[in-house]
Amino acid sequence: MKIVNKIEEIKALNKELKKAGEKISFIPTMGKLHEGHAALIKEALKYGKAIVSIYVNPLQFGKGEDYDTYPRDNDGDIKFLEELKADILFIPLENITAETATFVVNPYLSNILCGLFRPGHFQGVLTIIMKLFSAINPSFAFFGLKDYQQYIMIKKMAEDYYPDIKIVPVPTVRDTGGLALSSRNLYLNEKDRKHACNFYKILSNTASLFNSGEISAEKLTLFTTLELIKNGFHIDYVKIMDKELAYEKKATENGDILLSAVRLSGVRLIDNIFLVRTE
Repeated sequence: MKIVNKIEEIKALNKELKKAGEKISFIPTMGKLHEGHAALIKEALKYGKAIVSIYVNPLQFGKGEDYDTYPRDNDGDIKFLEELKADILFIPLENITAETATFVVNPYLSNILCGLFRPGHFQGVLTIIMKLFSAINPSFAFFGLKDYQQYIMIKKMAEDYYPDIKIVPVPTVRDTGGLALSSRNLYLNEKDRKHACNFYKILSNTASLFNSGEISAEKLTLFTTLELIKNGFHIDYVKIMDKELAYEKKATENGDILLSAVRLSGVRLIDNIFLVRTE
């Protein structure tokens, strides 16, 4: 695996790959890699040369958030990527966002769901992804569906500005208890981690209610809310929306998505589930 530290280097390397007729698969990460990232990389390797970036992006952390304490393990990540046979690791040594004066924003999607609780977060996400897309110029880019709002926003940004980049969604990877994998899960102690598994179980129970015939979004979200409270979660939001996140639903339809963010012992968890009726 080749390790590159400067934007000029990654640009030059990408030109060589394109000249050789290679397709480039790109997986942007903030490091402290886990099996959720592994799923992205394994999928990316099916499409072309896999370039993984590791950059803890200060633009997407708000005041009082965990930028300074966000889990980092460059040595462990390098070993992890070598075992997966990733082709290239781009790990910039300098702050590549330090002098950013122009930002990317989606006025609607940046200000719903998680955007209401993390002002400026998605502006930071879209800005760094645009910077990385411009430097790496991939054919494909891979994003997990746990961060569904992020995935939709990046997909729409690519449609607007990078039509030659195909955004490939990858299903959420979960531990044996159902908890969606996240680097921030390291903040949970063993007891809380087991308890956090109830989050997805409650979403799944709501999906079962829909499958049984309940279509009222108000009733479905009320059920979810009461179950989350009963299980000790502090709720940021529970919403049912269409799959493009264009609008909140009143009458739930097949293929809509239930999204939620909660806090447990001070740790913020996000998750979602598609509402699908089996015939």
